[in-house]
Amino acid sequence: MNYFITLTTGCDLECRYCYGECCDDFDDYDDGLDYDYFLPQTISYPTEVLKQFIAQDPDRTVIFYGGEPLLELPKMLELMDELPARRFLLHTNGTMLDRVPAEYLNRLHTISISIDGNRETTDFYRGSGVYDKITANARVTRSKGFTGEIIARMTVMEETDIYKQVMYLLDNQEFSFPGVHWQINALFWRNDRKKRNFPQWVADSYNPGITRLVWEWLRVMRDEGRVLKMYPFIGVMQSLLLGEHTQLRCGAGWAEYNVQTDGNLSPCPVMSGMKDFYAGHIAEGHDSIREIQISGRCAKCNIRGICGGRCLYANVTMKWGDDGFDEVCGTIRHLIGELQQALPEVRRLIAEGRIQMSDFEHMRYNSCEIIP
Repeated sequence: MNYFITLTTGCDLECRYCYGECCDDFDDYDDGLDYDYFLPQTISYPTEVLKQFIAQDPDRTVIFYGGEPLLELPKMLELMDELPARRFLLHTNGTMLDRVPAEYLNRLHTISISIDGNRETTDFYRGSGVYDKITANARVTRSKGFTGEIIARMTVMEETDIYKQVMYLLDNQEFSFPGVHWQINALFWRNDRKKRNFPQWVADSYNPGITRLVWEWLRVMRDEGRVLKMYPFIGVMQSLLLGEHTQLRCGAGWAEYNVQTDGNLSPCPVMSGMKDFYAGHIAEGHDSIREIQISGRCAKCNIRGICGGRCLYANVTMKWGDDGFDEVCGTIRHLIGELQQALPEVRRLIAEGRIQMSDFEHMRYNSCEIIP
């Protein structure tokens, strides 16, 4: 399994879609769920307890997460020295990546950096100067000898031209990322839907942009013999090629768990503090872990086998109601439909030897949810 280790709930940025929206979302709505609103800001359990827990998994992957995990850099380095993990991953906003000593940096398997596109788009969402800081630190990371994968992890919403920003991150002068993943900012807050023009953006910008991306993806395969590592595309296409059905693609609740700062296990970091969905505690060992499957409307969906359910948190909380849920589901149906149309040509290119099945291989549950 993969284990997110939430090092801190604190962050050094105040992004529009996280800090900004949470400040606007206070109300007296009662969804009937039991929440722990008083989790420690940093780790409160002994390292030895976590060490014993991780050791029980023969193929253990640890993903350092936050908040911004590098606010707790000394703790991260301590855990890298103590935990018997097969591999370490880091999900960071990149603003402090240059502070990681080369010795530890080069022990990381993958680094996911939160960045939303070019300078204008990233700074709009994340704050002035953030883009330059991120790309400079990404270059520093390579200069220190890091040879693992660096993934651009985008959050997208109405200011995002998905085609333009994904293609920019894959090829630009500041720092070209070898892999890109994106996640739609939707269904996380109750009060933001009425303030946004989400359906219009989807119809006019996002869905047409996905179509353009799919056909550009195919063009590069045809003309250059390369498969660009757009995670939502390679994950779904690999499943289509193999004819496989999937559970929740991010792994939450069955292949991946989050170790909260108090030692409780939640299905993913977004579900921290949701006591109804706690899956165990590190002090109780692996035998106590319970599997949490997607339910509700996703359980009977006709594309569940290829989608997997998108997001357990959204499925449980239904923050935007049925209509809003359907709006987001429509974007997934569009993406999958475009990839299904591309499938015959991908098969032909493989048969001709222009590309290989191995071009679609990727590390699963590596903090890329696959379904945006």
